[in-house]
Amino acid sequence: MDNKHSYHHGNLKNELIEKAIGIVNSEGENGLSIRKVARACNVTYAAPYSHFKSKEELLSACREYVSNRFAEYLSNSISGDDITKPETLNILGNAYIEFFKLHPVYFNFIFNSKQTCKMVLTLDEVKGNYPPFEVFRKACLTLTETYGLTREQGLARLIKCWSLVHGATALIISPNVELDGDWSEYLQVLYK
Repeated sequence: MDNKHSYHHGNLKNELIEKAIGIVNSEGENGLSIRKVARACNVTYAAPYSHFKSKEELLSACREYVSNRFAEYLSNSISGDDITKPETLNILGNAYIEFFKLHPVYFNFIFNSKQTCKMVLTLDEVKGNYPPFEVFRKACLTLTETYGLTREQGLARLIKCWSLVHGATALIISPNVELDGDWSEYLQVLYK
């Protein structure tokens, strides 16, 4: 290896993914190349090819990486809790917002790509539905059945909750939006 590139320690695959997400957010998918990602990670141009055969495979891995981390974060927010509690959707909503406050670059990456998060807004299980949405869907279905809501009421609640937290997250992580007050206080009122 030449002197320009250091020997890489740690998890190169995840670092390549994280750098690729950053490049896509700043330059778009057309601005992404395996060479740019290698340069950003300070490795040889050949190093990424041990993990990804092409730019498309790298993008797919980025989408899966973010979606899995997001779904896991949501699931962990309610693990061990009784998901029949009425505040379950509030807990998930708060976790949704916190995840993207911790990782704001993921928000644009995930939601500004046609290929990333395909969602079918339904209470029914849909194979291949966006995994983070599935966490909300399952919780909402449980609450719908527990409290004897109609499926239409349950679906309306699901859409309202997802829309609320998605919109609030977009505002909260935006560098151009300021709030005279505390977001968490306003959200508690909005969740009702």
